[in-house]
Amino acid sequence: MSKAGLEYLFNQYVQNNCSPDEQKALMELLSMPENETVLSALVAELLEKDTEPEFEMTARQGESLLKNILQAGKMTPVVTKNKRIVFGTWWRVAAAVLLLFAGAAYWTFQKPARNADRPGRDVKVRADILPGGNRALLTMSGGARILLDSARNGEIAQQGGVRIRKQGGMLVYETPRSVEAGSLVYYNEISTPRGGQFEIVLSDGTKVWLNAASSLRYPAAFTGDLRQVELTGEGYFEVAANRQKPFQVLAREMKVNVLGTHFNVMAYEDEDLIRTSLLEGSVKITEGKANGVLMPGQQAVVKGNEENIVIENADLSGAVAWKNGLFQFENADIRTIMREISRWYDVEIVYAGKVPQEKLEGKISKKANLSEILQILEFSNIQCKVEGKKLIIL
Repeated sequence: MSKAGLEYLFNQYVQNNCSPDEQKALMELLSMPENETVLSALVAELLEKDTEPEFEMTARQGESLLKNILQAGKMTPVVTKNKRIVFGTWWRVAAAVLLLFAGAAYWTFQKPARNADRPGRDVKVRADILPGGNRALLTMSGGARILLDSARNGEIAQQGGVRIRKQGGMLVYETPRSVEAGSLVYYNEISTPRGGQFEIVLSDGTKVWLNAASSLRYPAAFTGDLRQVELTGEGYFEVAANRQKPFQVLAREMKVNVLGTHFNVMAYEDEDLIRTSLLEGSVKITEGKANGVLMPGQQAVVKGNEENIVIENADLSGAVAWKNGLFQFENADIRTIMREISRWYDVEIVYAGKVPQEKLEGKISKKANLSEILQILEFSNIQCKVEGKKLIIL
């Protein structure tokens, strides 16, 4: 395609006017190394036209950004809907580029005040840190442990007539025969480390996705009149319907009672709030003497150990973004963002000075390396450096 054709498609995308076919064509053209010179000229031209810049981009940042563009093949782009980049022209270009090729679906920021005491600096990353993956430890009744990262696919154990099978990043419990009420109960626990996630199919067919630094305690087979599991951290549940046996999740001091539904529970110990977000069905939330019933599209918020439940409308896409391979933030502060980064990249967060007050919103692929995340943060004047397993906020 001619330079004019590439320029037309690029400008259409920057202005959010690209059709799906045009966006596909643009992605293919920008992934071709022979278009690097044309693309560089287009970015430079748009930067020169910007009469009201919101940020300043150093030459080194621009060079790094261009490299990210040309490394696009390893990232999976996510198409956004009804989202517009609203600040300076160069930022629209940067966001469009990052969307296509650095793993960011979109990334917009609240306009930060210029801070003379925190001038722009290059992100200091001595050794890149890779994203997390399918990692978990299975602890069986009796104390036996199986590291699922390295366990073979297929049957890995049997317990009380239940076959336990690993299938890639998923652990499956199979009951070839019915389990009688009153049978001996074998409790297992699956736990993910920082930088790990895993999926499990319980013996009743319920599916659970565990986020990083989380654990689920459950019986190998459900007996009696209640299916009860214990969660720490974060998990997404698709509960198999069984009106004769309600399903119950214990998370810290909170109880979630369901019959059959899809919901997400976030109950990390280092978070002030416990959030339960409902996608399908209905659930009853109990915290001490307080209780409430959720309908689809709502979430229950419990603060610490307070016996008070607040029910509000939920951003469901944000609640389950982690399960779909994304970081997603809506008006999030730096500490909230860094807690998620810390869990997924297994790094310790250190604040060297005053905590930045910027509020950020956007989506970034969880497949991105840490350096790519930090580069995006730098565009909003969030300066970081990596020293070993420490991520230092300057």
